[in-house]
Amino acid sequence: MNANKTPARKQFTIAFHRKVTVLCLLTFPLLLSLGIWQLQRAEEKRERQAELEAVQAMPPQSLPGADPAQLAEHRRLILTGRYWQGRNWLLDNRQRDAQVGFEVVSPFELSDGTVLLVNRGWVAGEPDRSALPNPGVPEGEVTLFGDWWSPSEHPLLEGEPAGDGWPKVILAIAPQVMADTLGEPLYGHYVKLDDGSPGALTTDWQQYEISAAKHLGYAVQWFAMALAVVLWFVLTTTKRWHPWRGKDDNDGA
Repeated sequence: MNANKTPARKQFTIAFHRKVTVLCLLTFPLLLSLGIWQLQRAEEKRERQAELEAVQAMPPQSLPGADPAQLAEHRRLILTGRYWQGRNWLLDNRQRDAQVGFEVVSPFELSDGTVLLVNRGWVAGEPDRSALPNPGVPEGEVTLFGDWWSPSEHPLLEGEPAGDGWPKVILAIAPQVMADTLGEPLYGHYVKLDDGSPGALTTDWQQYEISAAKHLGYAVQWFAMALAVVLWFVLTTTKRWHPWRGKDDNDGA
């Protein structure tokens, strides 16, 4: 008996899976757009960082001596004036080294009568929430050093104080609301004090803003996921198959 076997021929074919195709068509553009968005955010952060470095390279601005409304954000400042006694706001839910506490915001009157808000830094809270910290301030005229900041805007956080009397607990710095409480106009920015300024507490300011490098890392992740979707689509729609197999020829003797 002679057996002649023809080698099997292999081919690729494409078989679209409806659910897989729809899912890939939906997710790939989304992942791609998220990656592009993160690249744009990284560029915005680079521009913002360049602007910040340019502002901080300027010599410190003395107040009084300029219109605070015209100051660039993060401008270095030298303030001359006096604290208002017994007027502290406690910015709630501020943590340092896993300990819950407050940031203390106090009014500071410049020597020309202008009143600014000054964030003096962090202080630890007590387990008993009825016992609120109320750090005192120096008396008389002092000189402070700090940066000019705009309040963070969050739709769920309000600056309306809880309770009567002082100190007042707040969830966000809201100059307009705080001005109404003081009965004194305030600018829409505040000063973050440097360590060593009279009345400063624990400064060591936390930087919460995401850097450009992190945005680039996020972009790489989104693009990698988009590539994974493409590979999954190719692997699930491309199959190897055998259109025919070799026949066994059997010759009887």
